[in-house]
Amino acid sequence: MDIKDIKNIYKFLRETDIVEFELEGPDGKVRMKRGNAYAVRESLPFEAQESREAPREVKKEEPAPAKADNIKVVTSPMVGTFYRSPSPEAASFIEVGSVVKPAQTLCIIEAMKLMNEVESEFGGKVVAILVENGQPVEYGEPLFQIEVSK
Repeated sequence: MDIKDIKNIYKFLRETDIVEFELEGPDGKVRMKRGNAYAVRESLPFEAQESREAPREVKKEEPAPAKADNIKVVTSPMVGTFYRSPSPEAASFIEVGSVVKPAQTLCIIEAMKLMNEVESEFGGKVVAILVENGQPVEYGEPLFQIEVSK
């Protein structure tokens, strides 16, 4: 199996709903898994690994230290994928420094192909966004720190 074959498999997978693919042959093993923005390929011959796009390092925005009792943490209500905006080309719902009101949409969590809006339970100023766009989140995982208005 050469790099041309691997590229053809990758192009085919991009156009389908297949999430993970593995093929083992006498020349090696290819495993592709669709992720956020790139495909992961393991156990490829050296020349194929050179053309592989390396995963980008995700830098998390450092959470502001909780100085007082007026800092509230918004947590994920479910397991899913975190999105800061309603679509890739749209602006984010909020940014650090944004003032939010109760029931204002903060983000979307995609779970089982359903987009679920996460709303603020209180008003205040966003101090920190603790999750990167497109990152998987767990139930109860901290998403935002909000300094509650008094």
